Amino acid sequence: MKVFIDTGAFIAYFLKQEESHDEVVRKYNFYSEAKATFITSDYIIDELLTWFSAKQPKHHLEKLIDALDKMEKDGELGFVHIDKTIFRKAREILLKFSDHKISFTDATTYVLYKDFSLDEVFTLDRDFKKMRITTSF
Repeated sequence: MKVFIDTGAFIAYFLKQEESHDEVVRKYNFYSEAKATFITSDYIIDELLTWFSAKQPKHHLEKLIDALDKMEKDGELGFVHIDKTIFRKAREILLKFSDHKISFTDATTYVLYKDFSLDEVFTLDRDFKKMRITTSF
């Protein structure tokens, strides 16, 4: 099983005070026990780090960066970089779903979901259901 982790799931996973924290941790553990391959993109990490930088104290941001580095080093999480091809496809997806007002980052996730034949997007974001993507919740 290949699972793409979205920004909201990361936030809820790393912050105990988030409303969905327990549910997200349970789902993450389920995926881990099922030996899922976790993937995310540099655009998601950009959103995540920006969100933490703007809304959390510096020590939370530092812990997040250390945790992400460890996850990558341990092979727990793979990172995909948005290249020119994905970027161009994402522009087309943004236009295709313009009536749903999705973000460009969500459009890149859609392309990765399709191009990498991913099984699910681990997200709290309802926009993916509008695009007919299988999500974790």
